[in-house]
Amino acid sequence: MRIATWNCRVGGFRKKAARIAPFRPDVLAVQEVEKIDAATKFAGEIEPTYRDRATLEKYPRRSIGMFSYTGLNLKAVDYPDPTFAFRRYSAWRKGISFQVVAVWTYALRGEREKSYRQAHEGLIDHSDWILKRPTVILGDFNQSAAYKSSGWRTLIALMDSLGLVSAYHNHFKETFGAESRPTHFHHGRESNPFHLDYCFLPREWAQRITSVEVGAHGDWSDVSDHRPLIVDVDL
Repeated sequence: MRIATWNCRVGGFRKKAARIAPFRPDVLAVQEVEKIDAATKFAGEIEPTYRDRATLEKYPRRSIGMFSYTGLNLKAVDYPDPTFAFRRYSAWRKGISFQVVAVWTYALRGEREKSYRQAHEGLIDHSDWILKRPTVILGDFNQSAAYKSSGWRTLIALMDSLGLVSAYHNHFKETFGAESRPTHFHHGRESNPFHLDYCFLPREWAQRITSVEVGAHGDWSDVSDHRPLIVDVDL
């Protein structure tokens, strides 16, 4: 199974989809997706077999999109009243039933202490749901251990309490905050690297990870300041 996340940067996914579609992810979470309801076709030769989008009115061009390019069955759990920033799905394929959460956290004006903590709230509010079935939580968390914030330590503690581990860090044996493969370049500059995008998997799945890939800066810098994180799991 191929699981991927990518922040396409302030809309335009209908055209940018041609770049990620050839990887044929079973599960693809995309952040900052524009309105796509009226789009009957995306750019490129490969169309998604499933697509969904959750948004807030104040962020019309920065929505969460969930896609599949392999026919994997997905169903939004929060529809028709989506929990923006922590969008839940049920998923199943070839007898395997699991759950997926797409994340995109954001700043809150005048509420700095709550900014970028939507994932924290989702993990707490939906902990019982997460523990019911194997759950994948992925997306742009806009946080890093390199910031040395208490928010990050709390996030990882919550993930650990729910039996979830970072696919990237488990596979490459790197510590949080010392990642050698950044997923984001501030203002698109290669001199400003950060690791902000993650895929958390059930601890039991970690030993089944066969590949983890972070896109090369030069291959993606013309369409986004983020690089995709792609995880392959043998299930």
